[in-house]
Order: sequence, then C-alpha cells, then structure tokens
Amino acid sequence: MTALWLLDLDDTLFEASGGMLVAIHLRMNAFIRRRFEVSDEEAGRLRTQYWEQFGSTFLGLWKNHGVDPEEFLTEVHDFDLSPYAEKSAKLCDTLRRLPGRKVVFTNGPRNYAERVVRRLGILPWVELVSSSDMRLFRGWRPKPSVSMLEAVCRTFRSMPSEAVLVDDSLMNLRAAKRAGLHTVWCTGARRRHGKIDHLKPIAYVDLAIREIGELPKWVGRLAPADFARKD
Repeated sequence: MTALWLLDLDDTLFEASGGMLVAIHLRMNAFIRRRFEVSDEEAGRLRTQYWEQFGSTFLGLWKNHGVDPEEFLTEVHDFDLSPYAEKSAKLCDTLRRLPGRKVVFTNGPRNYAERVVRRLGILPWVELVSSSDMRLFRGWRPKPSVSMLEAVCRTFRSMPSEAVLVDDSLMNLRAAKRAGLHTVWCTGARRRHGKIDHLKPIAYVDLAIREIGELPKWVGRLAPADFARKD
C-alpha cells in the first residue's frame, strides 16, 4: 500500500503570498474591471467574495456571470513567473524523502502549474493534476469539491484513507476530511502575511505544520501502517 500525497501549490509548496499571488490578484482585478466596467475596489471585492464563497474566483465568475473559466484562467496566469519562483534544493530533498506518490493538486491552470513546478525544480519528484482543467459530472469542480477529491484518488488507484491533502486552505482541508483523506494544514506563508491570526485545534485537521519541509518527520503520525513504508 503506497501513500498518495496531494500537494497544493501556492503557499504550500512555495510561498506565493506577497509575490506571485499579488501579481495574479492584480490581473484578476483588471479582468473583472474590464469585463463588468466596475471600479478597482469593486473588482477586488468580487474577487475576494467569490474566493471565500466558492473556493476559487473563477468558479464564482462562471456560476454567476457565465465567464469562460479557460479565458479567465489563461489571462490572469499568463505572465513572467521568474521573479516569484526559483529552484529549491530543500524542497526537492523534502519530496525525495516523502514515501509514496506525490501529486501537485492545484486550482491553477495546467500551464501555470507546470511552469511553477519547473521553476521550483521538483518535476522529477512529482506528478501533476490541475483541478481547474478537470471537469466532473459536466461541470467545473475545483477544490474544495469532495467529488473531485474522490475522483483524483480513483485516478491514482488510491483509497481516500491512503491519501493526504496538504494545503494552506481550511476550506479545502474540510472537504478532504469529508472525502475520507488525511489532512495537513501548511500555515507558514499565511501566518507571515497576516492571513492566519490563531492556530487553535481544528477537528478536520490531522496535522498543522509551518513549512512543507517538516512533513517527512511527521509521516508516521498520519498513518504509521501505510505511510511509513518506503517505496
């Protein structure tokens, strides 16, 4: 039995807050401002509202306004990523030491995810799923969709009880626990940028860590019988 690690990208595998996400959010605001002829302030409000309501801005724009997700995602992620992500030997070593299959599981579009993965230098250690590119039941179901989490486990021939979602979003972790996965909350980047003001125990979080580099030492705590084994 081999562990399946579903690893979020932004603010989990690398720190996107304060850099990459700022650039993406500015582009999202510009798209919304042009499309709906609203102020910068209103564009930012809509972006934040839809992220909080649906777990992704593009899903709110699609559901409420019929905006083509592919058009939106392509436009807001099509820029030079080099100032915001660089090769990390430490991250490569972390992933190398983590037993089982490692899957980058992100709501970003595939082209963006692939470019970030290459910039980080982790391609030899991971497989890639971009849930914004995947449709289920004739609809878009990115994180925090429980059905999409279950579908990804099936794709990799893993039972949910054999899988772990590592993510910075509590909304996504709550869905993962409902689907039967183990859950790890990666808090460091959000704490540094003032997005988390407390770390009280949460029922659907099995483990809270500051940085992804801490993960290998806690493997046994998540599911000793399954995950502590080497491939």
